[in-house]
Amino acid sequence: MKNQSLFLLAALAFAATACMENGLLDHRMYAKGSSLFNTSSYDASTEALMSANFEDIDQTTDEAFDRYFAQAGRFSAGNLDCAEVTKDSVNKVITIDFGDGCENKKGTVKSGKIIITYSGERGVPGATKVVTFEDFFIDSVQVEGVRTVMNVSDTSVEGLRVFETSMVGGKHTFSDGTTITREANHTRTRYRSENTEESYASLTGNASGTLQDGTAYTMDIISEILITGACDIKVPVSGVKEFVAGDNMVTVDFGDGTCDNLAEVTTNGETETIELKSRGLGKHKGNRGRGNRG
Repeated sequence: MKNQSLFLLAALAFAATACMENGLLDHRMYAKGSSLFNTSSYDASTEALMSANFEDIDQTTDEAFDRYFAQAGRFSAGNLDCAEVTKDSVNKVITIDFGDGCENKKGTVKSGKIIITYSGERGVPGATKVVTFEDFFIDSVQVEGVRTVMNVSDTSVEGLRVFETSMVGGKHTFSDGTTITREANHTRTRYRSENTEESYASLTGNASGTLQDGTAYTMDIISEILITGACDIKVPVSGVKEFVAGDNMVTVDFGDGTCDNLAEVTTNGETETIELKSRGLGKHKGNRGRGNRG
């Protein structure tokens, strides 16, 4: 049953994306009571871990931006509480150095460096940030790859933020020498209005890679994943996501826009209705919501 839950977690790891303005993959979303999800010869929990780790990295880099650009009203998750952060304004580089290893308030041990090369403040259309790593580990897992985020927002629409994000050469190496890889492209949109009911966040895009046993996987958003301020519960209310690995296929249908926390999950031809639950996601109020990450 543990592996079944982990496979579901992998399929839904992106689900809370739009709850936050940055639209990152949020591993805090999970399903309760599912009896499906046969993982066959692999454990897809590692793909969920990869999504969660890159989410954590995005939080960390955005906190560094907020520190140096004084972004008022941003949400700080405390990812820098044991790191040394320096800024090279001439070359436009921010370095987050965790040294030989330090444990933050969340209990996560990080070591090595996260290096951010930027072209401007992330809230400004046209701004980009490129994130790379130098001997960087989260707990015992080495993280590699190049993550690029570009602000492509339409300045004529007040309150609209749109980010195009990519992951190239994403790789996790575990202590036993096995690896998992990831390539990804997403468009993340957030519209904030004084009228909360008009606010929304959405995600489109795809990811692919290989699991630890070499099995190839793909994750595709078949139709736009949407969270709307018109619903009190902050989970997706529409959109379809598909996860394929080996002979296994999971399709997650978040519904037709009805304000509920239910989703239909079809696994290898078997369909089940599951309940989604989000943890620690505050309700948006006007323009004073939580953080923004690319």
